[in-house]
Amino acid sequence: MDITRAGRHPTLKASMACLSLFLALFCGAGSAEQDSPLGSLESGIVTSTEEQAMGREFIAAARKQLVFIDDPLLTEYVTALGQRLSRGLVGDTDSLRFFLIDSPMVNAFAGPGSRMAVFTGLVTATQTEAELASVIAHELGHVAQRHLPRMMERARQRKLPTTAAMLAGILLGGQVGAAAMAATSGAAVADQLNYNREYEREADVLGLRILTDAGYPASATIQFLKRLDQETRLQSSGAPEYLRTHPLTQNRIALVESRIRQYPDFAEPPSLDFYHARVRIQALYGAGGADNVLANFIHNLDSTVAVDARAARYGRVLTLIRFGNYDEAIKLASNLHRDFPEDVSYRLALADALLQSGQVEDSVSHLESLALETPESTVVAYYLSDALMKAGRFEVSRKVLRRAIRAAPSAFLYRLMARVEGEAGNLPQSFQALAEYYFRQDEVSRAIGALQHASTLVSDNAYLEASITSKISELEALQPSKP
Repeated sequence: MDITRAGRHPTLKASMACLSLFLALFCGAGSAEQDSPLGSLESGIVTSTEEQAMGREFIAAARKQLVFIDDPLLTEYVTALGQRLSRGLVGDTDSLRFFLIDSPMVNAFAGPGSRMAVFTGLVTATQTEAELASVIAHELGHVAQRHLPRMMERARQRKLPTTAAMLAGILLGGQVGAAAMAATSGAAVADQLNYNREYEREADVLGLRILTDAGYPASATIQFLKRLDQETRLQSSGAPEYLRTHPLTQNRIALVESRIRQYPDFAEPPSLDFYHARVRIQALYGAGGADNVLANFIHNLDSTVAVDARAARYGRVLTLIRFGNYDEAIKLASNLHRDFPEDVSYRLALADALLQSGQVEDSVSHLESLALETPESTVVAYYLSDALMKAGRFEVSRKVLRRAIRAAPSAFLYRLMARVEGEAGNLPQSFQALAEYYFRQDEVSRAIGALQHASTLVSDNAYLEASITSKISELEALQPSKP
């Protein structure tokens, strides 16, 4: 798998300023419920169809302003963590979608249609998995308590502009976006924000229950919030984005602390998956040259905390791969694999270093052995299929991907399938797979465009043509109706 770092969008700062305003609106409107039960993801306020359509529109537009990360390992980690936390919720938890955004901002948000985004800056700012989980649990509290649908319904009752209009204003970015936001919802902002603390209280109460039901210590919530608050007081740049959209008052701290005392406290065992995710972000998406990125790990190589030292070695390997020092990466990855032969992440890093260095068949052989040991892993299947494609073994690569897609049709698998089919010269199937990728990324318009292009490339295959035509009709039905 080719490890490259996507560039940041030039209007990210401006768009996030607008996004802060939108998130504040999410937390407005409505009265608090006393000691809320674990929430239901069903809503009688706004229909599921409406909310899912808004979610798709929101994410598709957000992709024009924000850099979303498609890394299979990181996607798998964030999704698995979100699913662990959401198991106690009632209703259609399958509708929950988790995204990772490449930004140093310490932030996370719950958007429409149960779309949840975690910023890389949040992952690197947290010190334990429980701290990261506490933020996601809080956002799940907003989702479960239907804060966004309640806000939308209140806006309708007051005949205020629709959320779609507010969304458009947010995602225009810069002064144009801010002006559009003011034009569409400025009259509502002051009133909506008055209810912010009530919704924060609900999300705090429910978030603690979600967190502890998933097996994490409740104390992680206040540890992280207090550390953020303390760092804010020491910095001249102001509060992190998360505290701007989730105000941290002394009353809120006191409430959270009183709630935490109701739960048993215990020491959280270190999560190696969390440490791996954090160093992977630092190694592959950290700013600066090789020396700057490597500096993130050097001081931890001799750490007395075993997971710290182990993760630092992994981060060093990934950094060497990113900056093209493949021989050293292969050497260090081989040592990691020798010391921890059961760890899949290290074996994938070794295979990737081999592949990038041009040792394609060695990489394929290594991954084929790993795939036999981990037949359920779609991430291993992804790496193996990628290596097989680069070895020119397209048919075998397709077979590996098809099997993985049947088990778990993830977006990153369809993205690779589009490349494999394209390299094999199967252009209609390539664009068909690309459409599936776009659809799973909430980019319905682009999915339709890919299918329409695929239909122009089909010849003498009535079944494929009918399949493409049917999918186009299905996706067009999901598009928002034009006025």
